[in-house]
Amino acid sequence: MDRSRPLHVRASAEQVPDEALVAELRELLAQTGGVEEIARRMALLADPRRLQILFCLHAHPGVRSSDLARAIEAHESTTSHALALLREEGWVRAQRSGREVRYELADALAHEILHALGSDHLPGVHHFPETPGSSEHSHP
Repeated sequence: MDRSRPLHVRASAEQVPDEALVAELRELLAQTGGVEEIARRMALLADPRRLQILFCLHAHPGVRSSDLARAIEAHESTTSHALALLREEGWVRAQRSGREVRYELADALAHEILHALGSDHLPGVHHFPETPGSSEHSHP
């Protein structure tokens, strides 16, 4: 991607008067619901440890918290606390199997953000379900 070029351009070269532009932007913002909730959820990504946990869960779903702690070189209590915060905000979910609790990503937004940030899956981990015409990334 060429960072010197803009990502978006207007379809018309015609300049929009400032007041009309401001009115259009206000209308757009009024139609965009939940900005505060999105900002709160995104704030969790500002912590390197929580982001590392998400990278790990993206790379290989179903990891135990103790294994996550070892992978990110953190105390188990610190990792458990981070997982609780991520779970409360809907980034991850816990799957209990007997006495074990394993974690995985809980929504598509987290998955797409992690791909955009450069996270990848470990070998043998792929998207499920693969649907015809899906815009999802494919991995071997």
